[in-house]
Amino acid sequence: MIEIDGSFGESGGQIIRTSMTLSAITKKPVRIFNIRAGRSNPGLQMQHLTAVRAVRNICRGSLEGAELESRELIFHPGEIVGGRYEFDIGTAGSVTLVAQTLIPILLNTSKESEMKIIGGTHVLKSPGYDYFEKVFVPAIAKFGAIVETKMLKPGYFPKGGGIIDVKVAPTKLHGCSSWQQSNETFVMLRLSDLPLPIAIREKKIFVQNEIEKIFIRQDQAYSPGNAVTAWRGYRGAYVAGERGKRAEVVAQEVLDMLNSEKDDVDLHLADQLLIYAALAEGQTAYKTSKISDHLRTNAAIITKFIEREIKIKDNEIIC
Repeated sequence: MIEIDGSFGESGGQIIRTSMTLSAITKKPVRIFNIRAGRSNPGLQMQHLTAVRAVRNICRGSLEGAELESRELIFHPGEIVGGRYEFDIGTAGSVTLVAQTLIPILLNTSKESEMKIIGGTHVLKSPGYDYFEKVFVPAIAKFGAIVETKMLKPGYFPKGGGIIDVKVAPTKLHGCSSWQQSNETFVMLRLSDLPLPIAIREKKIFVQNEIEKIFIRQDQAYSPGNAVTAWRGYRGAYVAGERGKRAEVVAQEVLDMLNSEKDDVDLHLADQLLIYAALAEGQTAYKTSKISDHLRTNAAIITKFIEREIKIKDNEIIC
């Protein structure tokens, strides 16, 4: 059994998600303790709980400690079973983080799978749905992953209730070292039950910077919300609007984040691709703007399950 200290590194939920994903794929049982020990709300929260229970459902394995605020998990994986699944977080917890936990597992089935995930589509401290669809999914396609996704309903804090549908086909991953891409910039501005002038003020920031491909979507959700996403090839930026935060500030933050990304992939995607690079046959290499603590922690967890060197030097990852 692999022992994982959940307080290691940046001590966040990614330790749980990566450990569960790779335990399911490698068939190596895992014990995770000190879960999120360094956080203000330690232990499993609903998004993490949904993800670990979903892994157990797909693998038909045994899972101990899967309770709200639990500090320890023990997972014995079984056989991965493809099919149709539905997972409801029950809060505005991130649907994209749950999806990212499960996609690598479902690539290892014998038939196409489809999952519906209910929760938050555009929330703080996680990839917004538009980033997930426009940046993450095309990037993992470079490894051969065949994934289709659509948002059926947006979900914002505090009620959530957003719905995404994700289809995953069985795939054998291959390495990727070529990241040729378009430098054209796209922007998605989303509003739910908020005045249209908010999006118009956000749009002006991008227009003033000679960005023309800007899309505004007015949706209905259980909670009002605003989200701004911009992308340029495999580089993206996302900020969720917050009460009291001016529209111009939200848009400018996104623009500044995107303009700081000059390399193959953005700093968040660099982290999200690690598990695909480690599982793929053949070498993967890419450069990013910054090596985050999140990425270093993720790399350390991956190498506990997979005997593969992940080289990190001068903002380049080679695996």
